[in-house]
Amino acid sequence: MRVIAVALLAMPLLAQHGRYLSDSNNPAIGNPQAIAAGEKLFMGSCAGCHGPDGGGGARGPNLVRRSLWHPLSDEAIFGVIRKGVPGTDMPPTKLADEQTWNLVAFIHALTGPASTNPVPGNPEAGKAIYWGAKAGCGKCHAVRGEGGRMGPDLSNVGGSRPLAVIRESIVEPGKDLFYLGNEAVTVVLKDGQTLSGVAKNRSNYSLQLVDAKGKLHLIPMSDVKELTISETTPMPTDYAKRLTREELRDLLAYLAKQDIRAGEKKGSK
Repeated sequence: MRVIAVALLAMPLLAQHGRYLSDSNNPAIGNPQAIAAGEKLFMGSCAGCHGPDGGGGARGPNLVRRSLWHPLSDEAIFGVIRKGVPGTDMPPTKLADEQTWNLVAFIHALTGPASTNPVPGNPEAGKAIYWGAKAGCGKCHAVRGEGGRMGPDLSNVGGSRPLAVIRESIVEPGKDLFYLGNEAVTVVLKDGQTLSGVAKNRSNYSLQLVDAKGKLHLIPMSDVKELTISETTPMPTDYAKRLTREELRDLLAYLAKQDIRAGEKKGSK
């Protein structure tokens, strides 16, 4: 457990990004055949430094999470692949244009929003898993106004997060809690009251806390005597064992389809 005195509160959380600065019109982007060809190139040339899932290695950065904080365009990624990055271990390549775009297409699929890329699995089966008793996601997470409020709202998770990040948040929910917005906290107020739940939008000045019943507490930090942040997460950590490989695949397919923009387009017709 970490106990933080009010006077020593950390900086406000950084804004998060989930989309490219711009998407290319190159036909390789989003093309399953191009993505598959790019995956072969990535595994043969890039995975040694960046990891097979883009999660980073001994010599290369985590491409998936880096894209969230520093989104790039497809054209910029093309340029990095071809020219390399001077002063780093990233060398230039001599790939043909088609091969380079196939590699960009794979990296786009790996790091771009899940909803914009082909995702295997049955979304309808995943929906049943999400709202069913086995996974029980809907008890804490809302989708389009339905479900619990204790966990992050997932109405736009597919439109704002790469598939690898969504998967990681399910099978490794305790990783990078500050990023996931899923910190379990206990707050002792100066009037003696104690509140427990999940912290939302924590800053030096205020704290939004959602308790186990889904009630939102707006707390000025001037009223807080002590804030304890748990090093574990209230989210179950056994989904990798609880769900079969097929069930996890279908659940990811359902979550990948949660894109507010897609809903807005559908509603405008």
